[in-house]
Amino acid sequence: MEKLKRIQIGDKRYPVKIDLNVLEAIQDSYGTIGKFERDLLGLKYKTDDNGERRLYKTEPSIKAIKTVLPEMINEGLSIEAEETGKSFEPVSAEFVNRECTVPYDILAEMIHEEFKRCFSTKK
Repeated sequence: MEKLKRIQIGDKRYPVKIDLNVLEAIQDSYGTIGKFERDLLGLKYKTDDNGERRLYKTEPSIKAIKTVLPEMINEGLSIEAEETGKSFEPVSAEFVNRECTVPYDILAEMIHEEFKRCFSTKK
């Protein structure tokens, strides 16, 4: 059984997973995985007075968080349902976004940790 990380939404802790299915949803919404990651981290490009593009840090994008959070929760729920033989009961994006009380900057860090995990290889 896969060990899934969990996140508190409302009164319940939900499993989360970023895998190819979630990456596809990110790519559909953002065009590239890299743009999504920069937005999630609050990294923006700005042209300086010399005409050079510089990267600077701002706050994490709420759009990036709202794009991926319901997807990664539903992927976690789907994996758990498959592994336990129970039926898959997805949660709506509206529910997740309304009931999530984790501060957005901490949430962005949590999502980025899971995002990085999907690219790591097991030894």
